[in-house]
Amino acid sequence: MSAEQDSVFVRNFALVIAGLVGITVLLIVIANSLFGDEDPARQELAEERAAANLERPFAVRLSGEPAPAIASAEEPADAGGVTEVRSGEQVTQAVCIACHQGNFLNAPGIGDVEGWSERIDKGWETLTINVVNGYGNMPAQGGAASEEEIRAAIEWMIEGETGLEIPES
Repeated sequence: MSAEQDSVFVRNFALVIAGLVGITVLLIVIANSLFGDEDPARQELAEERAAANLERPFAVRLSGEPAPAIASAEEPADAGGVTEVRSGEQVTQAVCIACHQGNFLNAPGIGDVEGWSERIDKGWETLTINVVNGYGNMPAQGGAASEEEIRAAIEWMIEGETGLEIPES
């Protein structure tokens, strides 16, 4: 008797699940027929948002390949490059913030006096070279910003936000 009750339960349970799946499929078909994505304005908006997500200006480059156009004071305007050099804050927000905002991989945070105080003794030249070429866990940033922009970002992150003075090297 117990085996018979079990088989009846399993059969009824399977029928209920099959019915729910059938109703779900039917509702999906009805919703697609009524609210399909045939609207060209909606399709255009989706494509515009996708393009905007893929084309971020000043993206962080971890591989070290050069940026398409890097701002540089030595580069003439007719060479096709950017004519304005970004400020230290702009470079930091575009390139450095990913790691230096939350002490990612032991990167000292912006405004972290203790974290920066042990690094500034190396001097400007060493700090700049380490950022351009990469050092320890930090990838090379020479492809994401010019050396002038990198120096401005270092100055903004350390001197501007912590008040520490970086010695000349």
